[in-house]
Amino acid sequence: MDFPVSKNQYTDRDGVRPVQYDESGVPYGGPANYQGMSNTPGDPDTYEGNFDCRTGEPLPFRRKRADGIIGPALQFVNTDLSNATWLGSVLVVVPAGHPPPTVILNDGTGPSMPFTAVKLDQFKMSCFYRIDIRVALDYNREKVVEYKINNTGPAYKFHVPSQTTSWRFTFWSCNGWSLSVTDKDKEELGGTDAVWDDLMDKHGRAPFHVQVGGGDQLYSDKIWSSPIWKPWLAIKDKYARRDAPFTRDMFLFSDDFYFTHYIKCFFFNGRFSEALASIP
Repeated sequence: MDFPVSKNQYTDRDGVRPVQYDESGVPYGGPANYQGMSNTPGDPDTYEGNFDCRTGEPLPFRRKRADGIIGPALQFVNTDLSNATWLGSVLVVVPAGHPPPTVILNDGTGPSMPFTAVKLDQFKMSCFYRIDIRVALDYNREKVVEYKINNTGPAYKFHVPSQTTSWRFTFWSCNGWSLSVTDKDKEELGGTDAVWDDLMDKHGRAPFHVQVGGGDQLYSDKIWSSPIWKPWLAIKDKYARRDAPFTRDMFLFSDDFYFTHYIKCFFFNGRFSEALASIP
């Protein structure tokens, strides 16, 4: 952090104190009232006004599932060589108050028993769950594994190798565009999803078993465009700017921005989100 937080939010012993929320998921003292902003939909990178207060569902106008669940993102964890088992997990975001989700797999031999979820954390009215999954590896045959969340909604697919075949990896970095890139430049370079159109085309022809993401997965330049920073950015003296308080509203806005921005970029981002759901 480039400048100290205000005294009522920072102590030498505790550092930055986390915001405390009431049972409705609203910070004590009422919802943040960001300078120059309102609690109405408009900016998809802020929490306030873009989340269903009743269900806790993020960005409801982008909803794809009737139950409000966001995701999935698929992860390769390990291979248990002692019993030839592929180990992975599925990450989803679930509205608070909903039951923990389950995942059912089908590797061609029939549906599995439901894999149950572990709650990782909660932000306001949104809960993060991880569902650990296992797939038995055949000796010499690759598998296409289908999975569903709560055994409803769309079916997703991923591929696992056999015990005796090589893995197919893909690596990528610098996902997305910075704010300085114009729409015209994007089109000339292949469009908004240029990298992911190419990767998913290759995946369709020779499916990848795992993807590895490098740096620059998420661009957050937009945070500085909010009016909340204007008084601080207007401070000319660098020492006065350094010593300016990091206010409660700044703190809450930053929390909301990064949470919502991550949700949007990883789960509502076209073919990138498709890749996260289908390539571990």
